[in-house]
Amino acid sequence: MKIFLNLAKKILSKKPFRGLNYIINFSQKITEDFIINTARKEIAPGSRILDAGAGLVKYKKFFSDCVFKTQDFKQYGDIDYVSDIINIPVEEKSFDAIICTEVLEHLVRPDLAIKEFSRLLKPQGKLYLTAPLMSGIHQAPDHYYGGFSEFWYLKFLKKYGFEEIDIKEKRGFFVFYGQETLRALLYIIKSKKWRYKIFTPLAVLLILILLPFFFYLDKKNLDYDNPSYEITIGYLVKARKA
Repeated sequence: MKIFLNLAKKILSKKPFRGLNYIINFSQKITEDFIINTARKEIAPGSRILDAGAGLVKYKKFFSDCVFKTQDFKQYGDIDYVSDIINIPVEEKSFDAIICTEVLEHLVRPDLAIKEFSRLLKPQGKLYLTAPLMSGIHQAPDHYYGGFSEFWYLKFLKKYGFEEIDIKEKRGFFVFYGQETLRALLYIIKSKKWRYKIFTPLAVLLILILLPFFFYLDKKNLDYDNPSYEITIGYLVKARKA
């Protein structure tokens, strides 16, 4: 079994896969790329930044030249404001930028978080948002929504005074389908039941065949030929306060 797994890891370390871990955690990795690359490049040194729903505060190290503040509802890590995300104890117009990644699905009223971000941002302040569109239950019981469409973002960002709204998919249907197929095959590979272990070589072979095929189809934008089946893992959203 180790021979098959090592072969899989070697092949999947090549572009466009960037490693088995990247594929398994594709949504998380592309979110991190969005903040580390896009947001970091657009936020000027010396800016005041709020990471809302910061959790373990994994982005702070990338903004060492900024004033980086964090919020969450409990003390996961180095949290500056332990509070409800819809009522953060900070004066209005306090921040040049706000980051909020993979948090909205855990809020009973996510629209009120957008309202609070608008209150806290300075005029022309930047907001960087991500949340799933297709998601299984996680961090239960604090998980209330399966995901948010681009129309949800447009409705509430405009309602609460944002403009220059830019919404991009976290790739398309085939990457989503490939990721979930991989997840299913890994369940077989990791199973402790002996009767499933005999399928391990087949599961690894399917990973090697299907993953390159699904990523290839995504690269060719084949799913865009049939928009009625439009689906993505989630969206990367930028907006500016008017």
